[in-house]
Amino acid sequence: MTSEAIDLDHEAREHEHRRGRHWHERLLMLCDGVFAISLTLLAAEINIPAIADGDLARLWGSLAPQLDTYALSVVVISVYWLAHRRFTALIDKADAPTTVFTLITLGLVALLPAATRLVHAGRGMPSTMIVYGALVVAIGASLALTWGYAALIAGLVRARVPPWQRWYYLALMMFTPPFFLALIMAVPSPGLGVVPLSLSALFLVGWRLRLWVIRRFGGLG
Repeated sequence: MTSEAIDLDHEAREHEHRRGRHWHERLLMLCDGVFAISLTLLAAEINIPAIADGDLARLWGSLAPQLDTYALSVVVISVYWLAHRRFTALIDKADAPTTVFTLITLGLVALLPAATRLVHAGRGMPSTMIVYGALVVAIGASLALTWGYAALIAGLVRARVPPWQRWYYLALMMFTPPFFLALIMAVPSPGLGVVPLSLSALFLVGWRLRLWVIRRFGGLG
């Protein structure tokens, strides 16, 4: 191969790398925007009832169930944003499939405000909770798909990330959401605030356990 051909090949690889980095950066901007807008829409969906001055009991009776489902969805969106941030920090660049998988995830996240409204309208009916739970699990599955493709198929993550950590993160994203959801839904007739607080506690325990495993086995934090 001539020196000119080598230079052209090197330039082509550099161009491909820059394009992948550019796609990655723009994709992160879009992701942060969708997560932020979804959080904002949750608050916008809270209906303030028309009540007489001083009728605090009726006000609380109307707002409490809405605030309960609002807090639950805030926790869900926050947990998935943190997981997405962790994964994307280990990904060097994005290609077309990664972009498509990420857009699927964002489309599902954007449905959470509507699913939250459905749960409140159904007043905790099992059918509405099944729909909500299915959406939560689907978001986790789409994140697992994105990470699995980037880490195990396309080789888009940092070379320093060991193989065991790639599989470990994939397993976490596949099995943690349905496991946590099953634990939460196993609680019979939970009181106000019990579900979001329990989910937050489970997440904090799981987060600390993840950090311990990464440090214990020398993964990339």
